[in-house]
Amino acid sequence: MDHPMPISITGINSLDTNPMFLMGLVYKQFRCNVSTQMSAMNITLEMYGALRVLHEQGEMTQQQLADYLLRNRSVTKRLVDNGIKFGLIIANKSATNKKVKLLTLTPDGEQMVNQCTPIINNITQQFQDKLSKSESKKLVTLLSKLISSDHFVD
Repeated sequence: MDHPMPISITGINSLDTNPMFLMGLVYKQFRCNVSTQMSAMNITLEMYGALRVLHEQGEMTQQQLADYLLRNRSVTKRLVDNGIKFGLIIANKSATNKKVKLLTLTPDGEQMVNQCTPIINNITQQFQDKLSKSESKKLVTLLSKLISSDHFVD
């Protein structure tokens, strides 16, 4: 079975055939679309991710949140601090260990997740509409294989 030639995007074969370069372009386009459509809400894609984890998992420590997001602790701290500043996250001291702060969503945080989720889902669907269902599943499988769960990023 012949495989079709890759589509020329940049006109530079070494870039057009480099999956990491292409993933970066897709992510930047996705991020730009999210930023544009969620600009009125004053929330970033990274903040949405943090809120989504708290929405799905409930109360947790900042370190647990960093682990879920595969983000460095300092980046997660900044996300949490901004979430607290905007009234989306609350940090309460643990009843069993006063040094530990437990994070939860405020009602405004829950509302933000509920407002942003359809936007994120819609943009995701627009990107995935270019793929068949099996291609979309395969893409998730392949990308999941490339992610290192012990490599935290900024």
